[in-house]
Amino acid sequence: MFRSVRGIVAGAVLAASLTACGGSGGSGGDTGNGADQGGGGQKKAPVVLATAQVGAALVSKSSAPQGWKGRSPRIPSPNDALRKCQDETDTNCGGFASYGSTYFIKDKLDADGRTGHLYFSIFSFRTPEDAQVAMKGLTKKARGKAGAEAKPLKISAGAEATDAFTGKHTEVHMRLGGVLVRLESADLTESEPYADFAKLQIDRIKKVAADKNPDA
Repeated sequence: MFRSVRGIVAGAVLAASLTACGGSGGSGGDTGNGADQGGGGQKKAPVVLATAQVGAALVSKSSAPQGWKGRSPRIPSPNDALRKCQDETDTNCGGFASYGSTYFIKDKLDADGRTGHLYFSIFSFRTPEDAQVAMKGLTKKARGKAGAEAKPLKISAGAEATDAFTGKHTEVHMRLGGVLVRLESADLTESEPYADFAKLQIDRIKKVAADKNPDA
């Protein structure tokens, strides 16, 4: 149902003054609990995305699996994007570069006649440390709102840090280099293939960071 990405070569340009190749410091694998993996071994420059790359990396209409419809990405103005980052993470969003969002709509209505949505957000930062701080704030706020209803959700999608939980709503937060990803459900059950959606988004980020067309 989802395309797999093979032979990923990381690399991206954040801005005219900042150039980095894709990859990760440390082990490069999901921790599954929101904690970042520590160093050791040969370190590579982290994945970062320039403003124009955020829109390309977001899931697209063509990448929506069967039974879902995609929407075009939305990239707000720099001021609105920064406010969005600050509101969602409860931080000052130091090192913030860009933000974009989109969503998938499920074709089939639920028992109450509602259409389920899965929202995708990408927050781009200049460094992994900046994204790390924002992810901690995002997860703290989201888990605080979910309260006791939050249940652990195991997600392994190729990110460097992951925190996910389900319940009334499902949330998946991931960090890959200086890129923070949020998946948020509305009117969807716990049984949706969230791990597949998460991997789809991470794979697209890696392809864009490698200067490849993610829809190819």
